[in-house]
Amino acid sequence: MTNVKRITDLVDYQTVLPYSSELFGVHQSLIGWKSKRVLDKLQSGAKLDKGDLLPRLQRYLSNQMPIDINDDCNVYAPNLVPAPFTGPTLKKQDSILLRTISNRLREKGGLPESAEEWKMFVNDDELRGILNNHVIEYYASTSMTQCKLIGRNSESNPALANRLREQSKEDIRTALENETTIAGVISELFNNDRMAELIRIFYTNLDYDFKQGFYDTLAKAETDTADDPYLTFDPKKDVQDVSLSPLGIVHLYRQYFFELDSFLGTPTGHVWLSPGSTVELIEVSTRKTIVERTVETSLETTKKTETSTTDQDEISEAVKEDNKDDLKLGITSNVNQSWGTGSASASASLNMDKTQQLARETTHKKMRQQSEKLSSEIRENYKSTFKSITETTDTSSKRYVLSNNTEKLINYELRRKMRQVGVQVQDVGTYLCWEAYVDEPGQSLGLANLIHIAQPSNLLPVPDQSEISVPADQFISLKTNAVWNFGDSRKYGFVTLAFMDPPLPPAGFDIVKETGVFQAAQLSGSGEDFTGIWEFGARFNVSGQIEIGVITGPNGLEWDERIDFVVGTVVKCTVSTAKRAEIDAANAARRQNGYVATAENDRITKETFVKSAKERVELARGIAKRNYEELREEERIVVYRKLISSLMTGFQYHSASDSSRHVLSELLLSIFDIDKMLYFVAPEWWKPRAYQHLNLPDLQSQLDDSIVNWSDSTVRQDNYLITEKSAPAAMGSSLGWLLQLDGDNLRNAFLNAPWVKAVIPIRPGKEQAALNWLQNANVEGSDGLDASYAATDDERIAIRARLGIDPAADVTIRHAIDYLCLEVADKNKESNTVKKYPNTEINDDNKVHSTPVEKVFEHGFYPLQGGFRADPNSQNPDPNNTDRHFQVFDQWIEVLPTDQIVPVEVVYDPKTGRQI
Repeated sequence: MTNVKRITDLVDYQTVLPYSSELFGVHQSLIGWKSKRVLDKLQSGAKLDKGDLLPRLQRYLSNQMPIDINDDCNVYAPNLVPAPFTGPTLKKQDSILLRTISNRLREKGGLPESAEEWKMFVNDDELRGILNNHVIEYYASTSMTQCKLIGRNSESNPALANRLREQSKEDIRTALENETTIAGVISELFNNDRMAELIRIFYTNLDYDFKQGFYDTLAKAETDTADDPYLTFDPKKDVQDVSLSPLGIVHLYRQYFFELDSFLGTPTGHVWLSPGSTVELIEVSTRKTIVERTVETSLETTKKTETSTTDQDEISEAVKEDNKDDLKLGITSNVNQSWGTGSASASASLNMDKTQQLARETTHKKMRQQSEKLSSEIRENYKSTFKSITETTDTSSKRYVLSNNTEKLINYELRRKMRQVGVQVQDVGTYLCWEAYVDEPGQSLGLANLIHIAQPSNLLPVPDQSEISVPADQFISLKTNAVWNFGDSRKYGFVTLAFMDPPLPPAGFDIVKETGVFQAAQLSGSGEDFTGIWEFGARFNVSGQIEIGVITGPNGLEWDERIDFVVGTVVKCTVSTAKRAEIDAANAARRQNGYVATAENDRITKETFVKSAKERVELARGIAKRNYEELREEERIVVYRKLISSLMTGFQYHSASDSSRHVLSELLLSIFDIDKMLYFVAPEWWKPRAYQHLNLPDLQSQLDDSIVNWSDSTVRQDNYLITEKSAPAAMGSSLGWLLQLDGDNLRNAFLNAPWVKAVIPIRPGKEQAALNWLQNANVEGSDGLDASYAATDDERIAIRARLGIDPAADVTIRHAIDYLCLEVADKNKESNTVKKYPNTEINDDNKVHSTPVEKVFEHGFYPLQGGFRADPNSQNPDPNNTDRHFQVFDQWIEVLPTDQIVPVEVVYDPKTGRQI
């Protein structure tokens, strides 16, 4: 029967060496010493705020004298005087009626108060005149203008034009009805002597005392100081003596991991063996198959840090990776010297034991939450499958052969092997540090620009759309012989002399059979005594033949001799109806082919654009992230540059020789451990930045019908694009953050941070030098150091005794900081002193020689008695109290799964069903 019980006796595991460790630090800001650099920054902001005092006061006064500029641009403004305080002013009106009345009131000047004065503007006759002149003229002009615009913009859609025109008419009708209603209200108020209501309709600022507001604003500006809204915890209270100190403290802790024991966990499967049978078990371990599938289906660059973290089966490595990815922790570029990835808090106490106690509590909560969370993730990271097969095909798999040579049925439980890892936390040191703020740190960093050339559209050739013209009319010349031989008979009108059949028209043409007589001409004529030229004509008869004849005058024509004429005429041919229909059909086909090709090309262009946009989104989302250490190193350099530039003048930093910069840099390096500089990022939520988006020209208008919208259809300026294949968007996409394509979440937070707080540890033994340097006038100054230090009597006595201060003298913040520097220096000195450990061990052979911070590596696991210790002075296992600063103060045990499965023979009672 499985019994997973807590290990109560850890004595057997003494001297087990840790197999891994991780540093963790807790940074605490100190309160009391006012930083000169911070004050200068805030005062410059306050100056900017005060710089707008004049515009803030100007709004209470207004000019009352006329100013005019004539057509020659000559300014005419007599009698200008200082502007008086603003009085009641006319409201801006939307109604044409009210606007007209307001203009007349403005021309009058002054505020009408009596009924006689109002009668000039709002009597019934005046209102009727305004309605029938100004109002009607305005809306008539508006209606005509709208109709013209509708007709011009909707020529191709008459139905839409009619609908818009009717809507415009209805809007004008509603507006006119509203104007008459307003006129009725004004008339009723005037006729019933409600002058006060009329004043409130047309005037504003009636009850506001502009003079009092002017002096209230001035008084507020005079009391605004840099301390009040910025450095106090409650802006409503005048707390002048509270500010963050440029000096902070860091407590370092090391987390150790010990391999204690292993045990078999709960069953994961069962195997029954009948007598004489043999079963082969092949164990297959699968780790996060979904991650592998993601890598296969996405870009190669989607391998992120979380992949390696997910595959970690070791808690110590998982803790390190989690510390790297935690945005709420400070960041240092050098992993081997990550002295403090930890959290930050503020403390009003300058006592090292009290700050150490608070830091231990913070570390205990963080580490327990962290390891428990990661352990849970690791437990879910394994999945084992056992297949019963008759033949082994995977030679790399673990193969188990179970044989039953007995005469009984044997039951095997398959149990996972579990590890018990002991975790201890030791205090390994304390550092003082310099705190400084750097504004807009991301402005100095360059961003990656993705090179992406969109594939050109494979457009179809557009066919010729020019119209086939209808052939012009053609004319066919004809001639024939005609004979005049009527003797002495007089002929009248059209005298037919010859008949001829119409000619065959060209292909696709028809003869135009004109009605009436058309022109013909005498080409020649011969006969006795005939020499003249007669007038001829031609016409189509009912049978379709062409008649050629002489056209006589009103009195007719008589000639008693024979005349032989040759007469010519012209017949008109025009395109036949069939040919014209053929041409129209060909032109329509050309137009249709052109429309089809253009529409297809538009579709291809849109499809190519959408494809290019998707490619760009997928490429941008799938770009490999740069190395974690390189990104943090760049950010550290940017912060360090800004710190150096803030400590020097612009000339020294940009124009002077490098020697001055080198001197300051070497000074900082000798006092501060720059390589271990930590910076805390204030993410964008403190101060939203300008919105940035993927750069695709006219993206929204061209992709509207290609975007699947699952949201609430509200216009949101921070919407971003994804595709079915793109990697998940980076953190900050929904906030409109500026994103670096090859940066991680920490880089994106750095780019959008309004400021970062840099924490630079002071080198051990340089505490007093750093304190003197920080008090320099051009660095942090000494404002606030002489204020009284609030502490217990015991703490003040200890400070006076250590610093040799008169017992009756007041203990200041300067004294407390001096005392803290000495305490930190003593602790650092003690950390390098070799002693024998552990002190409670009786047998010297079991002791090791080591420094306090290395004793665990030398001696190994030593059970912690009494549980978690927050106060370094309480429950100390060292009776001599010589090692209180470097205690192992926290301990717990984590249970982790392995990838090993063990078959265990078990027997169950057939009656009760319970394991025997």
